[in-house]
Amino acid sequence: MSTISIFIVEDELLISASLKSQLQSFGYVVLGSSTRGEQCIEEIERLSKEGKEPEIVLMDIHLRGEIDGIETARSLVEKFNCAIIFLTGQSSKEIYERSFKIKPFGYLLKPIDMEQTKMTIEIAAYQRNLEIENRVYQQQLEILLEQRKRENDEITALYHTITNNSLVGMTITQDDKIVFANKHIAEILGFTMEELTGFSVQNLIELVHPENRSAMIAKMQLRQDGQEMPNSNRFRLMRKDGVICYLESYSKTVQIKGRSAIHQIYFDITPYWEALKGKDS
Repeated sequence: MSTISIFIVEDELLISASLKSQLQSFGYVVLGSSTRGEQCIEEIERLSKEGKEPEIVLMDIHLRGEIDGIETARSLVEKFNCAIIFLTGQSSKEIYERSFKIKPFGYLLKPIDMEQTKMTIEIAAYQRNLEIENRVYQQQLEILLEQRKRENDEITALYHTITNNSLVGMTITQDDKIVFANKHIAEILGFTMEELTGFSVQNLIELVHPENRSAMIAKMQLRQDGQEMPNSNRFRLMRKDGVICYLESYSKTVQIKGRSAIHQIYFDITPYWEALKGKDS
């Protein structure tokens, strides 16, 4: 374990010198000391730029000068990763209420007990390092999640590009509703994508030519009853504008969010069918 680094903020020079000597005898590194809040902030900013930011700041609450120890500590925790331990010669509700908002790592009452000081420093250093590790882990996790989101967005964009530029129509139906339709099936049926979004399976069946509708309904019912049925169909369909087209479809049962759904693809075989009829005539 690395040696804990400490900075002392105490306006009584004798107390500061004694504290420094005893902390060093415990093996701690005392990076410096200040008697005023403004001076403390400047010194720690300089140390931070040199890569020597102290882990622990022992902060006397009652400092002389424009800002007291609580306001000095507030500035430090906003700018640096120092763990604040307050030093105070008196305990009052007003002091604790003000200082609690800064979330200090401990309090030491004067006259200072060095064994208690050592224990408080060790606990504060451990908690500080744990917080920094958690913060780094959270930042790494956020970066990873952002990377995953970008990858998912790219995959989703690629999927939409492929499906919407596909030469076959596609639908996915679940719970008797269309949950997905691509651009090509909308073009085949003569509807907009927005119109298809509100379609049910019954709406699709109503577009099937009356002479083919009964056979299709019967086949769907047999499939729902668990019977093995061919996954292909050829049928006539009436577009939104009333024009009849010929389609060939293939269907497959898939699982979406743990529930069964039907994935279907559609080929517009109208030119092929009309060519056959032309030969027959």
